[in-house]
Amino acid sequence: MTKLLLAALLLAQPALAQLNPPPIPIHDPVLTRQNGTYYLFATGRGITVWSSQDRRTWQAEPPVFAAPPAWAGAAVPGFKDHIWAPDISYANGQYSLFYSVSTFGKNRSAIGLATNKTLDPKSPDFKWIDHGPVVESVPGRDQWNAIDPNLIRDEAGQPWLTFGSFWSGIKLVKLRPDLTGPAEPQEWHALASRASACHSCGSAGPV
Repeated sequence: MTKLLLAALLLAQPALAQLNPPPIPIHDPVLTRQNGTYYLFATGRGITVWSSQDRRTWQAEPPVFAAPPAWAGAAVPGFKDHIWAPDISYANGQYSLFYSVSTFGKNRSAIGLATNKTLDPKSPDFKWIDHGPVVESVPGRDQWNAIDPNLIRDEAGQPWLTFGSFWSGIKLVKLRPDLTGPAEPQEWHALASRASACHSCGSAGPV
């Protein structure tokens, strides 16, 4: 009986492999869909990108950035093109991709913005345009960390950016209509905070 069961399991392995494709190595993923194709963006060099028709079988796509953003090295010394925690959204005919530039253990960080008319690499309109830093945190000036962005819009359509982890917690800032920086007069709010900044304690970001 044991031999028969073992033989049945061995014969079933190819079918099980087809039902369960191997997992893809990703961290901090965000998912969106365009014209029936799912696009997944994740932490990685240049921002890792995957595509899928069924959310089971994934194909690696070119990264968002073939080379590090021109401004990133000066804004964050020690940055090695490992871009963190992207956030993707669509409005007004374009995709907006926020991303984090940082190094471990420091709050010398920045959140950048790139836009594209389409996510389909085969489209003639496909081109990522980088708009540089939107929010920056500076040691000695800020007790928060400009990482892990998430764009939201209120009932009036006003864009806001939530971000942060470690240090003093999660922040919220009102953005300009074009998303390229804080709106004036600047409005900064604490969504989750600690009595004192903690450099090694993470806070859960937006879900």
